[in-house]
Amino acid sequence: MFGHTFLRIDSKMESKLMSYAINYAAHTDETNGLLFAYKGLFGGYYGFYSMLPYYEKLKEYRDSESRDVWEYDLNLTPDEVMAMVRHIWELQRINSWYYFFDENCSYHMLWLTEIARPSVHLRDHFFYYVIPPDTVRAFEEEALVEAKHFRPSKRTQLLAYERHLSPQGISAVKALSTTETNGAELDTLTLSKQEHRFALEAAAELVEYQYIEGKMAKEVYAARYYELLSRRAALGSGELVAVSPKANPDRAHHSARIALSQGWFEDRSPLLIGWRPAFHDLDEDDTGHLSGAQIEFLDTLIGVDHDKVTLEKLTVLSLASIAPVSHFFKPFSWRMKSGWDREYGGDRLSFVTRVGAGASLGDEGMYGYVLSEPEVRFGFNADVGLGFSAGAAINWGNRMKSHIEAGHIFYLDGSDRSRVMVSQGWQWSPLGGVQCSYEGIDQDYREDRFKLGVNLYF
Repeated sequence: MFGHTFLRIDSKMESKLMSYAINYAAHTDETNGLLFAYKGLFGGYYGFYSMLPYYEKLKEYRDSESRDVWEYDLNLTPDEVMAMVRHIWELQRINSWYYFFDENCSYHMLWLTEIARPSVHLRDHFFYYVIPPDTVRAFEEEALVEAKHFRPSKRTQLLAYERHLSPQGISAVKALSTTETNGAELDTLTLSKQEHRFALEAAAELVEYQYIEGKMAKEVYAARYYELLSRRAALGSGELVAVSPKANPDRAHHSARIALSQGWFEDRSPLLIGWRPAFHDLDEDDTGHLSGAQIEFLDTLIGVDHDKVTLEKLTVLSLASIAPVSHFFKPFSWRMKSGWDREYGGDRLSFVTRVGAGASLGDEGMYGYVLSEPEVRFGFNADVGLGFSAGAAINWGNRMKSHIEAGHIFYLDGSDRSRVMVSQGWQWSPLGGVQCSYEGIDQDYREDRFKLGVNLYF
């Protein structure tokens, strides 16, 4: 959800898969996404340099972790590349603390590129934090990028097959990917020859994915994979499944945001000034971002009403991964938020920590979700509760996005609280956009809040 940056050193061989990858990454076996994000933000891992075959990195990121890969060919000379390789060779066994926002993979790739070509000043493009999409822009501004290429992840490829298969074809793929079905049974189905090809190709991809995930023994995988490919070869050549390239990360809005808006609340109409160092939320345009992902750090909102200045909210950390369930994938969705807010009393701040999990349906263009969210609140009106939220988001295209959510929470003291939120945004470029929203909160009394303003990114 945050992205990763590494360098590829091309060899003299025609296939780029035989190139080498220079990588700096956190050393962890963590499988819990929430814990991984938390420890990465606050320096809970060591970071290490490594050099390994490019196909190994693709297998890890594109296949195992289901990350789409964007490649940016750089115009470094052979001598510059050799200077970089000599330096990285000396650093392979050296470790340092890894932080997602500053001393991360992207920062170290900037540093290595400056060693290769001292005339560029990539790190000068950043003040404190370095985020992968911004790294790409820095390389482009320094005239280092020659060409761009997209490599879809195995998950993206399988989702493309889903869109080309009928319900009968999808059922066939699921059956073929198990060890209980003979591939010959596919011949009895009323599928066109092309869908027959797609079903066998998708089944082979799914079997390989299950093996990579450790859900299938090597011997079983090898036998099943060989059988599927043999049956596919017998059908001859056909159409290639169309995998549309996603929006390039360099088209995403910039990471830091200043928000200027006018608020109309129940008893006041403050001018609202917001500052967020990073990175992206569910209300913002997803162009160039992973749809349904949210990472916010130190999101701060100040209200100015006549001569009075108030802290409206300070979100220490907010994360979300709204991952839709599909025919071939069954991920769970989750989100968390921790920080101060005035949701629970307009004149007082409360510190709230909320963690939720649930499920989502849809795709990158439109998705809906349902979450169960326990909540702990400190300070004003402290309490513990269990709530439920349901929402939906639509990416309309042309950088326009709508988001709606409703939730209800029950507290241990017997009280309850309901909330409805509607947001509409449009970005005119990666540097700015317009945002309007409505929020209705009902706890002891009803409060309606409207906001209209602009977001400025840099």
